[in-house]
Amino acid sequence: MIAPLKYNQVLFNVQKNSTLKAKKSRATLPFIDDFSYDGPYPDPTYWTDKQAFINNTMSANPITRGIATLDGLNEFGRPYFKNPSSIGYADSLTSQPIDLSSYATTSNIFLSFFYQPQGLGFAPESNDSLMLFFKNNQNEWIKIWRIRGSNIQGFRYVTLPMSDAQFLHANFQFRFVNIASLDINNDTWNIDYVKIDANRSFLDSINNDVAFTTQPTSILYPYSSLPYRHFIANQANEKSGSHTAYLHNLYPSNQNISLKCISTELQSATNLNTATMPISIANAYSNASYNFNTYNVSYVPPNNYSKTIVQNKYYFNRVSTIDRQENDTITSQVIFDNYFAYDDGSAEKSYFLMPAFNFAAKTALEFTLNEADSVRGMMVNFGPQLPTGAGKLFSMVLYKTLAGNGLIDSIIMQKDLNSLMYENVINGFTSYAFDTPILLNAGKYYIGITQPANFGSDSIYYGLDVNNNTNIQKLSYNIDGTWANSLTPGCVMMRPIVGQAFTPTNTFNTEIKKNNLKLFPNPVQHTLYFESKHNIKNIKLFSMAGQLLLDKNIENNQVDLSEIQKGLYLVELTDELNNKIYQKINKD
Repeated sequence: MIAPLKYNQVLFNVQKNSTLKAKKSRATLPFIDDFSYDGPYPDPTYWTDKQAFINNTMSANPITRGIATLDGLNEFGRPYFKNPSSIGYADSLTSQPIDLSSYATTSNIFLSFFYQPQGLGFAPESNDSLMLFFKNNQNEWIKIWRIRGSNIQGFRYVTLPMSDAQFLHANFQFRFVNIASLDINNDTWNIDYVKIDANRSFLDSINNDVAFTTQPTSILYPYSSLPYRHFIANQANEKSGSHTAYLHNLYPSNQNISLKCISTELQSATNLNTATMPISIANAYSNASYNFNTYNVSYVPPNNYSKTIVQNKYYFNRVSTIDRQENDTITSQVIFDNYFAYDDGSAEKSYFLMPAFNFAAKTALEFTLNEADSVRGMMVNFGPQLPTGAGKLFSMVLYKTLAGNGLIDSIIMQKDLNSLMYENVINGFTSYAFDTPILLNAGKYYIGITQPANFGSDSIYYGLDVNNNTNIQKLSYNIDGTWANSLTPGCVMMRPIVGQAFTPTNTFNTEIKKNNLKLFPNPVQHTLYFESKHNIKNIKLFSMAGQLLLDKNIENNQVDLSEIQKGLYLVELTDELNNKIYQKINKD
């Protein structure tokens, strides 16, 4: 299943680590912003607020590189309200004041922009809206334009006259606002290429411009990232045949384009490759793609575990001096570090499983070691939930093979009682380490998460990158005792970590809840006894696959387990204050 994001982790992390405040400014004509910058907040030269999310991942076929996304999350990347029934005014995108007092009603001032419902998020419903307001000379906001929600469509162009005298004053402003569900990254609207200028008309095009659009493709396939030593060990197999840049010609006439790409290793500033495409024709009002042959990477890092960053910088000479220079360059990076990744690091949706009763919910991501290495753990982008998923328990599992037809999986290592966390993460990923490294030979393996059956409130949410699509080839899931390939488009954001020791996220380990508990004997043959500050009133016994085997109220802090078969089990104890305590036991 897929769901909207409950949080925007990019905005949340930037806000936590930023002390920047929007500077006061005054805009002038022409006012043009096509959001061709990194964001995640609007450029304060043009905009007064920070609620719109500037990105290049949430739209389908943007007009130019970069869009402004309006949804139900605030500038901190969190819901406006936690009530799932809340619907109302959500994000705003408000311009800086513009002095229009020197213009007349005959100056032919027009505002134009592109908009797109849904994009790569979730569609706004018919009772949701995108609206545009103008501030008049009485300091009142007047609604000028509105469109109701709908399913995804291509970007639509809107041109609006500003000939009314009440708007031609020294402190004119305009504001986009959306009505949305206020508890979720739902009801998504994308805005691109906003322009206000004089001497325009209804027939005026948005601008004479040639610009990059969608993010270029990677030099890797299927990975987006892997350790450099594994890349070099099988470079021919890990590279894509070509990498592609995308342009949009907004001119009403064909344009000659000379596209270049410079490839650099950023840590050392080493030039890796320079390529120039033959001059080609970009047709009027059309999109075009340009394929560069993928080059051989011959860089030698300082040591076998050094982080290596390869950047491709794509650019072309300006067609005209009136072109916007900001969108004439775009870059893409491949980070070679200590993990394998298929995703681009940006979650647009959430992915979750709905297991059958008394079955565990399992995911397993395939990856291939090109040489012997130590698997150390994994990093996961968890999709935040309301109510929060923090504290949910799961097992981290490393497999050699996944069984079919009810057979037993070949498990290399399993670490239980991990606790889901969101805080203190980098780019939305939480990292977990196995207790000891697992040295493996070259070959194919799987790593994933098992959430016990009937345990906890509901399914774990994973971040889902929808700009790449490797789930069907690389992700398996199990909700009824049988493994299947995921048919959900996108990439679930899990990454196995290999190589040298790393510092995991400071996650909470549920075993610290044993602080006032003595449980003995362990291993146990017949009767299990407890010593606790508070009396234990209930015990639940789970198999390590998550099946509930025992649910019993107890007295005198003891329970008879003589009928339980030998093996390793997970115990949930509830004391008289309703505190829950978790521990593993061995049954002899």
